[in-house]
Amino acid sequence: MNSFEYISVLISVLLGLAVTHLVVGIVSMIQNRDTTRVYWVHLVWILNILVYITMWWWAFHTWADLDDWSQPIFYLLFGYSLVLSAIAGLLFPVHGRETDYRAFFYRQFRWFFGLQVIWLSLDVIEVLVKESVGLRPVPADYFLLTIPVILGLLIGAIVKSPKYHASLALSVLLFNAYYAATIFVDIS
Repeated sequence: MNSFEYISVLISVLLGLAVTHLVVGIVSMIQNRDTTRVYWVHLVWILNILVYITMWWWAFHTWADLDDWSQPIFYLLFGYSLVLSAIAGLLFPVHGRETDYRAFFYRQFRWFFGLQVIWLSLDVIEVLVKESVGLRPVPADYFLLTIPVILGLLIGAIVKSPKYHASLALSVLLFNAYYAATIFVDIS
């Protein structure tokens, strides 16, 4: 087993736990649909985070070509995955069940958006490190797309506005679709 394979096991476990948490949360919503108040903005964020996780899992493969692994690179990728898993963890309660996902979302929103700011900031570092070690150049539109999303998430962590959070959730969904269609990594 080479270094990439060894590290990818840990990254995959973290991401798998995040997906599991989201799937179990969705199943809980379905099973308790008679007593659960669903919030469409929350559902869009679930989709956004699932897209983040799958795009990161897919893009992580670009690290397979790195020959010289270091602890700083390992901790960057581990931290990136850990923060992404924590974001997923904030979308559903860890213990018990929720009956009002709108109220739940607004109890978590500062942490939810704050962690996304940290995660996307780590993404910027990860993209720059990938370029510095010769794995992939920074995509042409990367900063043009990413910086406004970071600013939008930062505002989302401060402002408790359902209209703003709804528009942000939909904007990030469009960002994810555009990013996947134009910049995303082809590992074939």
